[in-house]
Amino acid sequence: MQRLVREGALGDPFRSKARALRNETAVVSRAPKCRTPAREEDVKHNSRRIAEGLTALVGLVVLGCENPVATNHAPAPVALAATAVDRLPDLGMARLSGLSISRTSDGRRLLRYSTTIVNVGSGRFELHGQRSSTGDPLMSVTQRVYDDAGGSRDIATSAVMIYAGDGHNHWHVRDLQLQEVFRADGTSAGRSDKRGFCFWDNIRYRLTLPGAPQSPVYGESGCGDQGSLTTAVGLSIGWGDIYPASLPDQNVNITGLADGRYRLVVTADPGGWFAESDETNNSTWVDFDLYRNGRRVRVVGYGPSATIAAR
Repeated sequence: MQRLVREGALGDPFRSKARALRNETAVVSRAPKCRTPAREEDVKHNSRRIAEGLTALVGLVVLGCENPVATNHAPAPVALAATAVDRLPDLGMARLSGLSISRTSDGRRLLRYSTTIVNVGSGRFELHGQRSSTGDPLMSVTQRVYDDAGGSRDIATSAVMIYAGDGHNHWHVRDLQLQEVFRADGTSAGRSDKRGFCFWDNIRYRLTLPGAPQSPVYGESGCGDQGSLTTAVGLSIGWGDIYPASLPDQNVNITGLADGRYRLVVTADPGGWFAESDETNNSTWVDFDLYRNGRRVRVVGYGPSATIAAR
C-alpha cells in the first residue's frame, strides 16, 4: 500500500482534486455561451438603472449637496445681500439777484450781486474739515456720502478749509464757487476775489424734493471758530445757502469796463472735487448791460436756475 501510494498507483488525493477542478473549469470554458432573451433583458434593465443612478448622483454633486447620497432634498437657495446705493447730492446755483454798482473810497467800481448755492440731489451735501493742531492754517476736507441702507462712507477730497477773519470769523471751503464776468465775445472781464464759503441750511429752495427736511438740519455753528480742530458743514436736500451782495468780496471789480453787454457766470464746485449725481448743472448766469459810463447796470436775461437732475 505504501508503495502504491508512493508510486502513484492510487494517486495523490490533493493532486487528484486539483486535476478535477481544472477539468471542470475546462469543461465550463468550452461550453457554448447561450444567453436567453430573458437574461438579455435583465442585463439591459440593470445597466439602465445603474446609469440613471450615476446621473442623479452627479447632478446632486453639481448642485452642491454636502451628502448627495444621504438626502433627497433640493439645496436651499442662497440669498444675495443687496448692495447699498449712494444717495448723492447735486449742487447748483439758484437765480442770481441783487445786481448793483457800488463805488469804493479809492474810486473802484464794483458789480455786486447775491448768490445762492443749492442742493437738488437725492442725498445731503456734507463736508468735514480737520487739522491736527491750532498751528495749522488749513483743514483737510472729506465728503460724507450717505446711502439708502442708512450707512455712509467718507471720501477724501482735494478741497481745503481756511479761516476767515473778515467779519465771518469761521472756517470756509476755499473756491467752492467761481464768479466771473465775460464780455460779449466770451473773453474774461474780471473775476471775484471771493475765495471762501461756509454753508448751511438758510434758504428753503425746493422742499418738495423726496427726502427734503421741512426744517433746517445744518447750522452756522458747524463752521467752527478760530480754535476749532474740526468742522462739519452741509446742505440738506432742497435747501440752499445765500451770500448776500453786501458781504465782503461778494463782487467783481469792473473798473474801466466800457458800456455794453456782459455776462456774470457763477459755478458751484468748479474744481469737481465733490461727488454729485450730475456735474453738468452746476452753473447759472445773468446777462446785463452797463451804461452811463459804467455807473448803472440793467439785467437783460437770466440763465437756468438749478434744476433736478435726471433720475
